[in-house]
Amino acid sequence: MTEKKRWHVVLDPGHGGSDHGFGTETLVEKDVNLAVCSRLKTILEASGVDVLMTRTADVDVEPIKRAELAHAMEADLFVSWHCDYLEDEVVSGVSLWVGDHVEERYMIEFDAIGDAIVEATKQIMLGVFQDHDNVLSLLHVPAVMIRGAFLSNEEDHELCKSPNFLQAQAQGTARGILKVLHRLSLIE
Repeated sequence: MTEKKRWHVVLDPGHGGSDHGFGTETLVEKDVNLAVCSRLKTILEASGVDVLMTRTADVDVEPIKRAELAHAMEADLFVSWHCDYLEDEVVSGVSLWVGDHVEERYMIEFDAIGDAIVEATKQIMLGVFQDHDNVLSLLHVPAVMIRGAFLSNEEDHELCKSPNFLQAQAQGTARGILKVLHRLSLIE
């Protein structure tokens, strides 16, 4: 099969509007998610990828609307960005999540995104995991949720306040996405 000339990616900065996600007095997840995705959009577009964001401002977007945008665009990949939070404040790093209906080959391919992020940020890669998600379960396109840091971890929390760190996350993610898009276009 020949490689596709132009890829279509939907970026989904998790939460927004009245849904703040995880947060502290000094940092709210929805803002981190939007900051990383905005940077990621710029990098991917500079690489020739068509990018649609599910939100570009602090607004509510229902899960079904996020999925409808991906289907309408005929996205090659849907990437949702989130942060994580655990009672165990020691846990830090990056994890990737796929829906409970996803084929194992996608989990293997998506590992490249995590590897590229940790190469750029020096974070710990926790793995690719499978679970039910309100947005990912609605999608009929390859989809992954990246949980880029633990806001419950003091070091990750402070890193998420740094524009340089958020830029590094976006750069690593873009490298991983481009690698995955190339691989998927050769397989499908």
